[in-house]
Amino acid sequence: MRIFGKHIYPRQIIVFSSGVLFFAATTYDVHRSIKNNQTPPSPEQLQALEDYINSSRRRPP
Repeated sequence: MRIFGKHIYPRQIIVFSSGVLFFAATTYDVHRSIKNNQTPPSPEQLQALEDYINSSRRRPP
């Protein structure tokens, strides 16, 4: 197959497409993460986090 006058193998198209798909998925995930982190946690979430931190601390013997 020739694209822009160069011979391109089907494997090269597959590798390039996989790279573009990986880049797009990563970019989408990063932007989704940023969007979700713009809202502050609710008081219930903060309390649950504090309870988890307190329960996971080592207790002195």
